Amino acid sequence: MKITLRPYAHDKTRWHVDIRLMNPCNSAREIRKRLVAPARLSEQQARAWGERQVPKILQKVLGTGSRIEVPSARKESVAKTARSRAVTLGEFYVQRFHPEHVQLQKPATRVNYDSTFRNHLGPLLGGIALAEIDEDRVMSFRAELHRRMQPSTANQVLAKLRVMLRFAKRVRVIALVPDITPLPTPRRRPKVVYTDEQIARLVVSASSIDESAYIMCLLAIDMGLRASEICALEWNDLDLEAGSMTVQHNTYRGTTQTPKGVIGTLAMTSRLKHALADFRRRELQGPLVLYRRSQHTGMQWAPHTPHSIRYALNLVQRKAGLPDSGPHLLRHTVLTRLARLGADVYEVQAVARHSKLETTQAYLHLQQATLARGAANLLDRANDRSGGKRVAKRARSPRN
Repeated sequence: MKITLRPYAHDKTRWHVDIRLMNPCNSAREIRKRLVAPARLSEQQARAWGERQVPKILQKVLGTGSRIEVPSARKESVAKTARSRAVTLGEFYVQRFHPEHVQLQKPATRVNYDSTFRNHLGPLLGGIALAEIDEDRVMSFRAELHRRMQPSTANQVLAKLRVMLRFAKRVRVIALVPDITPLPTPRRRPKVVYTDEQIARLVVSASSIDESAYIMCLLAIDMGLRASEICALEWNDLDLEAGSMTVQHNTYRGTTQTPKGVIGTLAMTSRLKHALADFRRRELQGPLVLYRRSQHTGMQWAPHTPHSIRYALNLVQRKAGLPDSGPHLLRHTVLTRLARLGADVYEVQAVARHSKLETTQAYLHLQQATLARGAANLLDRANDRSGGKRVAKRARSPRN
């Protein structure tokens, strides 16, 4: 068998696949098929697509009465697949996947699944039978996502499709799950973070607004709390005597749930500990640490929302002469500062409360730069002791 590829003359985003193989019915003759692969495949993917067409070509050559024998161990599963051939992806989502999987997730995850199905999976694959979603169909879907959106967003959609198909296999609606390869994503550039001088300006600006804004700013810039976690922080989560807090709640659309990542106990900075102790003596409104009161709440005390936290922190940023960015830049700043100060990856992970170490390792390049600078300083001191400066000075002096 020989497969030759060249760009398709009428569409440069596709590959012309020329397949040649021996005829099993007549060895003196060669079978040749010229096909066009789906759009936006790489050369390697187009070659793999061509290889998967070979059994179909042979099936046609052998005739409609011939068939490829299925191993006995798989006959039952293939029979079930044949019976479920009419079940479309859309029907499966509504009848099985949504009630048995999606509804068991956190509210934010449920909304994300429903949005992904409504906007992408349903319109593009909803009317297709589950058993017909093979690797060819997945690659075409993958190429269409790449045309519509950024690779990182497309990979999230592909990940949800993979979960759906694995669930379908688990409940024996399909026999096999096609390979779903994520799109390559460009390497991310290091994010810009606040300098020590900018952090000081933020803290001063927050303290000049009110005590609530000051505590909100410290929770973000010292502890790395997310906006939804600041909303749900309760006095029972704090041990002011020990100077620690347990981050175990967040808020999503008015619902309190467990936070993203893992539940973790953090040590508070001294300035946050003293600010919270003073605030509790004067502003105890209820079980939550922070409340808001404005025209949006009818001038009554009410819990914060992630939107109101973002709005308050944006006010602090403007007062400090910094552009609006929201709370995540403050969280990213504290993790970056820890890495630059020499904290190891496990210490950064403990503060970030990442469930996977790989997420924390994005900050390692900052720590490595700090360690490299320290290594250079060690070499400089060693060179000074060995007279390296005198040698270099003589080498630079003009010859007589």
